[in-house]
Amino acid sequence: MNDELDVLLVEDDSDSLTNLTQILQQDGHHVRVAENFAQVRAAGLQPHTALVMLDRQLPDGQAEEMLPELKELLPNAEFVIVTAYADLEHSIAALKLGVVDYICKPFHADAIRASVARIIRQRRIENQLCEEHQFAAEVLKTAEAVILVLAPDGTIQHFNQYFTQITGWKLDDLLGFNWFSKCIPADDRERVRDVFLGIAHNVQNTGVVNSVLMTDGRERQIRWSNTTLKDDHDQVKSILAIGVDVTDLIAAQRNSVQSQRLAAIGQTVTRIAHESRNALQRIQASVDILQLDIPLESDLREEVDSIYRASNELKETLEEVRQYAAPLQLHREPVELPDLWRRVWGYLASSRGNREAKIVEKLCGCDLVVEVDEMRLERVFRNLFENSLAACEDPTQITIDCKCDGPDWILLEIQDNGPGLSSEQREKLFEPFYTTKVRGTGLGMSIVQRIIEAHGGSIDVGDSNGLGAKFVIRIAKHNQGNCDCCLSSPHREPVQI
Repeated sequence: MNDELDVLLVEDDSDSLTNLTQILQQDGHHVRVAENFAQVRAAGLQPHTALVMLDRQLPDGQAEEMLPELKELLPNAEFVIVTAYADLEHSIAALKLGVVDYICKPFHADAIRASVARIIRQRRIENQLCEEHQFAAEVLKTAEAVILVLAPDGTIQHFNQYFTQITGWKLDDLLGFNWFSKCIPADDRERVRDVFLGIAHNVQNTGVVNSVLMTDGRERQIRWSNTTLKDDHDQVKSILAIGVDVTDLIAAQRNSVQSQRLAAIGQTVTRIAHESRNALQRIQASVDILQLDIPLESDLREEVDSIYRASNELKETLEEVRQYAAPLQLHREPVELPDLWRRVWGYLASSRGNREAKIVEKLCGCDLVVEVDEMRLERVFRNLFENSLAACEDPTQITIDCKCDGPDWILLEIQDNGPGLSSEQREKLFEPFYTTKVRGTGLGMSIVQRIIEAHGGSIDVGDSNGLGAKFVIRIAKHNQGNCDCCLSSPHREPVQI
């Protein structure tokens, strides 16, 4: 900090004015002078003035009377009164008005210098505190870490903008509320509260990870380092928690572990499939011979047919696990998206048999060309259609609502009229090996998700309002930047196939 001050002298005595000017200029300060309050008013607002030395008694008023007005004109200045008319009452009154020093005439140069030195030290401390406060404010504002301050009872006192950025919570929404009841999931609340109570009793900890609720009910995983803030009596007044969002890191670790497991599964299944292929072929060849030798009306024929079906099921199961574990290599080609699901619906004609089942299309009329691996996308539609046919009673209706999601994306909403999904099914549906069926690997929907995500899209369970199961697929257009039909003709007539 520069110790040279901008000083304003307000003095009507020429000798005092000369002496003060010489003392201050010798010490390197910049001095301006005024002989009365009117001249100070005429100069207007002076924010750069750091020190005002004024006589208590001037021709147009007393210092005590003029100080409130002077403080407005000189907002950043400290005030020192220099007077030959000192008395205790007026000295106290001046100090109450914010005067930092009261010097009596005749004054000594050392007294002036000592007063100015105190002001410089005070301003240096204030500037340092201001810089530290600004630095802390910038850290709070820009650091990619959660900074949370809680009262000992868990009341939220402050958090930074980054917490708002990752959770959606604004400070005004949570200020004064309890942290645990508002932001911690119920099933983890007791554990997190116990950790907090330990901190309040001076048990510092780091590396604690817990879920934090977002405004939309989703959760972020935060890794905390915690400490206490104490008052002058060494009593805990607040808990300071610094948190790092590790949600993506945990997800990446899980994906890495899952990928390693899948690689191991893939290698194992490949070996099993290779070793089992010959055995399955021998079984199926033998069954084929038995089917030729055993008449249809024989009781043994039913057992032979059962063996044949079981061998086919085993073959399909091995193939499904192999496909899930194998890396996806896409062979993309432009194709009309509706052509894919219509083709798959045709493939399922024999398995539908005489069932009363139909697809109802609602198309936006835009260009619905996508660049995809046709075989993979057919697998997606086949899986969804087969699940709907298995879950629904006749008459079965599968509605496909296809529309633009902006100029670059297509949104597919596929909904059946079955019993719908339970909360557990909605949560775990895409988890590998999760199934509610007696048969099956539980990999079907996981494979569907892998295929869609490999194409850069997404699939989620939609809100069907209790009317069957609904899936929402988002996939990129081949010719991006065009959705004129959606804008010009939002009404779409359903078409049955």
